[in-house]
Amino acid sequence: MTDNSSFDDLFDSQDERPQRPRRKKKKVWRKVLVVILVIVILGVLGVGLYLWNVGRSYDNNANKLTDEQVFGTKRADDKEDGGTNILLLGSDEPMDQVDVNDSRGLRSDTIMVMHLPENGSKVQVMSIPRDSWVDIEGHGKAKINSALSYGGLPLAVSTVSDFIGTDLDHVAIIDFEGFKALTDSLGGVSVNSEQSFEKNGYTFTRGENVLDGDEALTFVRERKSFKDGDFQRARNQQAFIRGLTSEIISADTLSNPKKIQDMVKNFAPYMYVDSGLDAQYISATAFGMRDVRPGDIEFFTSPTAGVGTSSDGQSIVNVDEEELKKVQDAYKNDTLEDYVQNAPESHL
Repeated sequence: MTDNSSFDDLFDSQDERPQRPRRKKKKVWRKVLVVILVIVILGVLGVGLYLWNVGRSYDNNANKLTDEQVFGTKRADDKEDGGTNILLLGSDEPMDQVDVNDSRGLRSDTIMVMHLPENGSKVQVMSIPRDSWVDIEGHGKAKINSALSYGGLPLAVSTVSDFIGTDLDHVAIIDFEGFKALTDSLGGVSVNSEQSFEKNGYTFTRGENVLDGDEALTFVRERKSFKDGDFQRARNQQAFIRGLTSEIISADTLSNPKKIQDMVKNFAPYMYVDSGLDAQYISATAFGMRDVRPGDIEFFTSPTAGVGTSSDGQSIVNVDEEELKKVQDAYKNDTLEDYVQNAPESHL
């Protein structure tokens, strides 16, 4: 699989490509980079507590999706499990040209589930490998990123919900233009790179790099320069989150109301969220987690049991089912922080 923007590159072979209905100007959801939504949930709109216009700007500019578009039905309000689980997806294609009512034929290449504990302590973000071989309702075993292709956003949501063993409370999607807008609105982001590499005319050194929007996109998307490909790309994405978080909660940012206002105004139009993720909810959540700092965001990957080949010849990532049961219990019982602290070294 390559990082080219063509639709064919989203599939390992022609045989595994589901039939896609022909529609005019259909865009592909791929190369999902949604890590910056972590920052929005944790802090950006929290400043609305003293800057009301920020929340109003977000509500006026963010794109709201109905429960039916996201979950396939009206969402229940009586969830018993502790903590909040948010599915993060995204697109490097303009979201305003994507038909959110019928996204079949498309795939999500990166999937993250963010867990906000009820006690407002450390936040956990689990990356799910796109080729994880899982059960998809009505389709048997398949790669988890094909759920969107088979049944649109509702099937993708229900598949991930089944995978973590409990309900998803919210869903957020963003495209890369929003990612660039947020980075540039901050005047660049300082990121610590584990490795040096070159790509697209940019040179990244080992250690600290100050990146603008275009440089940041290259940094978080590149995988072919590394021996472990997608895994190093995921670590680079996590390094960027840390740098972005530090920049947003810095005194220079939080003490500058205009900078915050411009940041949210420029970023919100690229966000697609369920109706419950409004400014009031996010501000309340951010206030409840006001003591969370960049070092309190814990990243890990879902349990894997090595790579393999499916019966029809697809390259897949096998799921460690026994370890996954522990993850599911942790999501359901709001004990994910304890799980991450004792997770096997195979996790990112």
